Amino acid sequence: MTLKTHFHNGHRRDLAQRETLSITETHTVWRLESGALRIDSTGADASETLVRLAMPGDLLGIESLLGVPDRFSVRALTPSRLVPLDFLEGQLPQLLMDSVLTGYQRSRQMVQLRSGSAEDRVRSLLVMLAEAGQGGQGGAATCALPTLADIAGIVHTAPETVSRVLASLRQASFLQDCSPKAAKHKKLEHRTHRLMTSGTTVLALGASP
Repeated sequence: MTLKTHFHNGHRRDLAQRETLSITETHTVWRLESGALRIDSTGADASETLVRLAMPGDLLGIESLLGVPDRFSVRALTPSRLVPLDFLEGQLPQLLMDSVLTGYQRSRQMVQLRSGSAEDRVRSLLVMLAEAGQGGQGGAATCALPTLADIAGIVHTAPETVSRVLASLRQASFLQDCSPKAAKHKKLEHRTHRLMTSGTTVLALGASP
């Protein structure tokens, strides 16, 4: 069964990098159209615990349909666009199935982002972002790089370690500057990069100016 969805063009939500959805907005069911989001569970003491990342095509807000009491914080790792999802009651089973399958995939990715050396974890995140920005198509893709602090929080290491890893990846030609303006920026996450994921595939990673 194919889930038929209807998008309200006038209510798309654009998030700038590091912008957070309001509590009211988290009660809406959204589909992420572009970008990357960080989803945290918010405790009673306002502490936040990373649950998963959301990539283009993922659904958000399903918990509100099920009456889950947990509170979630949704923040943009890169400039992102969300589209509200309108569906019929009979389509809910397929909607939930899609959400469960995606959740399983994202959980496996989180394990990968928390296992192995710091370099392996950062590499995995960069490839994950590049492939999501590419939308599953061949060739090159562009996306914004999260800040050093955000990358560090996701792969569970210090920002200084992330900075050294990125510098090392650039030295090894895994990351290559591909913008003439890149030299004007001092911070690595503000540069435009070319990511070499294999001998034949080139994915471009960039950041907002």
